[in-house]
Amino acid sequence: MRNPRRRKTTDMAVKGGYQERDSPFFRLKSKTKLATFLFIGSQKLKDLSDGRDLYRSFQKLKGNGKTREINAPRDDLKKVQRRIADLLQRIQPPDYLFAPVNGRSYVDNAAVHVGANAVHLLDIEDFFPSCTANKVIWFFKTRMECSADVSVILKNIVTRKGCLPQGSPCSPILAYLCYADMWNEIEEAVRRHHCQISVYADDLTISGKVVPQQLVWEIKATLRKHGHVISAHKERSRFKRPVEITGVVVTNGRMSVPNRQLKRIVETRDKLANEKKPKAVEKLQNELKGRISQVTQIKNHPRQPAHY
Repeated sequence: MRNPRRRKTTDMAVKGGYQERDSPFFRLKSKTKLATFLFIGSQKLKDLSDGRDLYRSFQKLKGNGKTREINAPRDDLKKVQRRIADLLQRIQPPDYLFAPVNGRSYVDNAAVHVGANAVHLLDIEDFFPSCTANKVIWFFKTRMECSADVSVILKNIVTRKGCLPQGSPCSPILAYLCYADMWNEIEEAVRRHHCQISVYADDLTISGKVVPQQLVWEIKATLRKHGHVISAHKERSRFKRPVEITGVVVTNGRMSVPNRQLKRIVETRDKLANEKKPKAVEKLQNELKGRISQVTQIKNHPRQPAHY
């Protein structure tokens, strides 16, 4: 038996994680074994791979007033996609990736940039629909060294109409893994310019003493090369000014809660004080608990200064 080919990997581990070569998908050649890993029978695997009408599509309102198409998988398909996501998320991620990574949060993502003079924010437009089925095939066949038929079955299960669907539980991790070469190219460019980067799903944050325009151009060029574009209206650049990063305000060497979040806590408390219906009270209590938990996460983060 030949030894698995070793690849350059990042040493930062998620608890219980492993390298790509240790994944059950690595060099997987058997459809029967694939079905076993996914906790389904061989016929069910075939049905999901060949099936139609496996998604429910609807429009979801975004914060800017526009809508986004959501393709929600059928329950049986969703269960299998969750299993695939679970197995793939066990692969150790690089330091710069914060979502989707178990054990890393939006606050951790913002904390990377505490103390930086300059911050540049980028957002990939229509990220999942831009992640193609061909790249999924590339990941499973080339990086994971699966057989052609196993790669095609996995591609069929995780994509819809030639791309990763918005609404599938395994789209977030596959959007990273299928474009790992792109992300690593971007990370190398950032290091060459003596900056740092964090990636939270489709949000990129670059920071340093300065963030050169040349670096921003290189990142955009790399994204374009791989079929992605930046949302121009979401691009932001800040120098020695407060900046909001994934819902956390970073300023003066510390993190704080956005004013709108504090306002919502006050509003929720006011509603709770006047609500009499038990179910509505329970819902408001859970909402308030969640919002207070967010505040606590930010205030008690290890990157906060000791006096904060």
